[in-house]
Amino acid sequence: MTEEWVGDPTHIAPLNRYAAALRARHGDVPRFDSLDGGIDARVLVLLETPGPASASTETTSRDNPTGTARNLTRFLDELPLSRRDTVIWNAVPWGLPRREGKLGRPTRKDIEMAAQDLPALLALLPRLQVVALAGRVAQSFRTALAAAKPELRLIAIPHPSPTHLAASPAARENLFGGRLRREIAVALADDAS
Repeated sequence: MTEEWVGDPTHIAPLNRYAAALRARHGDVPRFDSLDGGIDARVLVLLETPGPASASTETTSRDNPTGTARNLTRFLDELPLSRRDTVIWNAVPWGLPRREGKLGRPTRKDIEMAAQDLPALLALLPRLQVVALAGRVAQSFRTALAAAKPELRLIAIPHPSPTHLAASPAARENLFGGRLRREIAVALADDAS
């Protein structure tokens, strides 16, 4: 991956410096999407691990050419906030080796190392109010997030991958039904008052 991209907008530059520091230690870590809110975000969507599209685009983005990104975009577009209110990242932000043709799963060591890096990320997001934990790996970071920033509202959401949603109609209904959107909207409204 390219180490230094010229011209990072000021709202995303601190996050991409954070990503570059992780890249120096762990290898394949994508950048944050400059179209998202960056350091001004109020909602962090924490996915599990970078998918193959992140390697080709070098960015964790709802605009990546995948079904997961399309489903995430659909979910986020129905929230009562703008794209500049959100930022997307991965619980384990470095690429994992493929195993038997499938995406690698994070090990306990990957999860422990990534949890240690979370406070530095949260320190870069002063307006953050809500973390949407997408999938089991992201949801395993609940304790680390609460310890680092206790005032955050942590909301579990199904992982938006097409495979997961196809295997679980309940997860699909949960993601695209109105309950999660209302829960996030209420959390943002409560914090604003």
